[in-house]
Amino acid sequence: MGTTSRAGARGWVGTLSVSLTVLLAAGCATMPDSGPPETVHPTQGAGADQGVQVRVIPMPPRDGLSPREVLQNFLDASIADEADYRTAKQYLTPDAAAQWRPEESTVVLANTALQAPAGDDTAAQVQLTISSAKLGLLDERHTYHSATGTYGGLFTLVNVAKDAKDGKDPKDRAQWRIAALPAGLVMDKTSFQNAYQQVAKYYFTRDQQAGTGEQPVLVPDPVYLRRRIDPAGAAVRAVAQGPSDWLAPAVRSAFEGGVTVTAVSSDDPRLIKVQVDGVDCVTSDRQCHQMAAQLYYTLSQGGSGSLERLQLVAKRGSAEFTATQAKAAAFAPGQLAGSGQAYARKAKTGQLVQIGQDNNPVAVAGVLGAATPAPGLAPVGDQPQGAFAVRRGGSQAAVVSEDGRSLYVAALDDGAKQLGPPVATSRAGQGPGLGLASPSWDGYGGLWVVDRDPLAPRVLLITDGAKTTVPVEGLGSLPVDSLRVSSDGTRVALLLRNSDGTRSLRLGLVVRGGSAQAPTVSIVKLRPVAAVELSDVTSVSWADPDTLLVLGKESDSVPQLHYLSTDGSSGLETAVQAVDGMTVVAASESRLDPVLGDAKGDDHAVYGLSGSMQPQWRAYSKGVTQPGYQG
Repeated sequence: MGTTSRAGARGWVGTLSVSLTVLLAAGCATMPDSGPPETVHPTQGAGADQGVQVRVIPMPPRDGLSPREVLQNFLDASIADEADYRTAKQYLTPDAAAQWRPEESTVVLANTALQAPAGDDTAAQVQLTISSAKLGLLDERHTYHSATGTYGGLFTLVNVAKDAKDGKDPKDRAQWRIAALPAGLVMDKTSFQNAYQQVAKYYFTRDQQAGTGEQPVLVPDPVYLRRRIDPAGAAVRAVAQGPSDWLAPAVRSAFEGGVTVTAVSSDDPRLIKVQVDGVDCVTSDRQCHQMAAQLYYTLSQGGSGSLERLQLVAKRGSAEFTATQAKAAAFAPGQLAGSGQAYARKAKTGQLVQIGQDNNPVAVAGVLGAATPAPGLAPVGDQPQGAFAVRRGGSQAAVVSEDGRSLYVAALDDGAKQLGPPVATSRAGQGPGLGLASPSWDGYGGLWVVDRDPLAPRVLLITDGAKTTVPVEGLGSLPVDSLRVSSDGTRVALLLRNSDGTRSLRLGLVVRGGSAQAPTVSIVKLRPVAAVELSDVTSVSWADPDTLLVLGKESDSVPQLHYLSTDGSSGLETAVQAVDGMTVVAASESRLDPVLGDAKGDDHAVYGLSGSMQPQWRAYSKGVTQPGYQG
């Protein structure tokens, strides 16, 4: 049976998500965008846009336009393919043009419909307002932030016609210009999708524990760059500028220390040359090699695409990173994610099983795959209650007992005959929403679990038998109900229990410090990860190093699957309706593995998405429940 891979899911999502209409406005003309492939491709994450794009050709102002036409033409010109916004600035007075900073910020609105002016076209000045729901903000580092509330932007226009007297002039000779306007760019969602593309910058993880020297991996930091304005150069400069303020505490950049980019040559999409200053690539060859790797993965979007070689050239020495090196690099994005092996539990026995290529469940080796379940792990009513998680790499698995009070870890080999003592326990009583939940492994062997003890809720991290309570900043009165940690160990998706029993999604940053002898770890900077308003979230899974797959529902709606970028920009995705009663959704951080889910029912079936253009859920494996991948 065919299944929908992560790549396939992205394909149909991108195709159905947006169809941009070619507009012919008074102030700008548009035409379908075509031409040779660009070096920087839209990311394969949630922000990817594979729909129709249009190239905007701005038209300069002309006499006789009304204030409303001038403002609309200015908005159109501001999203045109001009690096210096020269046409848009022609709609401003000289003072306003000198003060306007379009590169510093962008506000994305539901629409940019103009409100009625306070006066008429014969007045000395006219004020127009754009009032709309805010969807997002783009800051000076090109980082997207989800936004809510109502935006109110005031534009003041004056008539600068030389023969205008007391603001009066024949309408056919009027020359209205914008004298005062909000800072930055203002555009609607469709214009934003057309003018910008999401690109993942890459930065190295900091040492997971200071002084341990653990293998770093590259972590994506999604940004939005102008789609057709020097995409390669813009991406290179964005990497050199450093990580977003949100991600910065958990990563490091080889560009630190005053390294600057002086030139980018991208005439050949297979070879990009980047000239830098502030570093000696003879004496600092490792640093230069890491800079080249950061740029390669950024420009090839994770290592795929037409880019074959990235050459970094300094005043002394050079370094390069190639497609061959990218395939073998130990620090490649997602390198710690583990294999794409799918697992589940048998409904009647509770055995942990692998789901093979023929979709038939096969019991794992060791005590967790035994036909007779270990004490405490026997399912209740043909439905296992305890969640499980397989360590990335497949050597161990963690299972929560049926009463939710104990967490066990066992090797997945023939030597594991018995279940050892629990590695963590909860004092919570039995019942829905109580006890230990959602074990999750990071790529360094850290096992995370939530203790839903009403009297002492906590998040635990277990590493080499050592148990640490991880503080979570910014929770307020909302307890953590479940979590999923990324393979690189820098970010964790949290489901928080609301007062009404529903659950909301937040993304937290994992910050580590201390020493190998006394490590510290905390979860900070919680932020929402949904441009759509989800009233309740049932399940979440990492579907990519920078994408979450979320099973949730909007108000007065049925549960659906949403692909959400870690920056909260989900506007380009089309949701997928879930199977009735679905409680678990599972994806891997690989782009090749099928999306799985289960649903409450007597048949105990795991479902997989099948089809690319119109995907549908089909039975994937029978007699099992709780599907999941390593992690």
